[in-house]
Amino acid sequence: MKSIFKKIVQFHLKLLTKITLWRHRPFIIAVAGSTNKTTTKDYILKFLREKYGEKEVRGNPKSYNTEIGLPLAILYLDSGESSALRWLKILVQAKMRALFGRKFPKKLVLELGVEEKGDMKPLLEMVRPNAVIVTNIEGSYTYANSSLDNVFGELKLLVQQLPKDGYLFLNCDDGRVKELKNFTKAKVTTFGFSEEAEARAENLRTDAQGQTFDFIFQEKQESVRIKKYGRTNIYAWMAAKVVKSFL
Repeated sequence: MKSIFKKIVQFHLKLLTKITLWRHRPFIIAVAGSTNKTTTKDYILKFLREKYGEKEVRGNPKSYNTEIGLPLAILYLDSGESSALRWLKILVQAKMRALFGRKFPKKLVLELGVEEKGDMKPLLEMVRPNAVIVTNIEGSYTYANSSLDNVFGELKLLVQQLPKDGYLFLNCDDGRVKELKNFTKAKVTTFGFSEEAEARAENLRTDAQGQTFDFIFQEKQESVRIKKYGRTNIYAWMAAKVVKSFL
């Protein structure tokens, strides 16, 4: 997409997204971090849909989490890719949904993708989350050329925007993520394998059917089985479980 046309598309999508959110005022749950955002988002969607119903909770399709992807996720539209004609059709659809759409979910679970300094600001100009989950701040192939300190700074900006009656859920096993609790007035809850985590996984075991562990939270213990491997799934499950308990 050529730069001038791209800016026009971005401007209109941002405007229509803000109108949509102003009209419907959903509760916005943001999932941010270097990795594991999509898995965490999917678990949260599953748990909240079980609680509130399929139509009341929506999340990013695919991994739409950037300055153009985020409004597409909120307006629930596909990307126009490199076709100007498709983008024009999308803008017409976006206008109709923003101005005249009646049905809209009460809760949005949105990935926010940031890699470099300045990435968060345009996202926060569109959405102001009521709850934030931070998965981790670590190197990956996606972040190979970016500074983790810059990522921390962008996530710091995100948690600073949380309202006093908002919620912040942090991976206690990640040192940088844990520091974010110092930059918000929202209610903070931590999760992880660490003994200091408020929501904690213990006694992890792996077998042919997946993983089992004990989940300790709010003075209760629950035996859990996940039919997937890897700690990333356990972190995502814990984050979703804690989110569901508060929301």
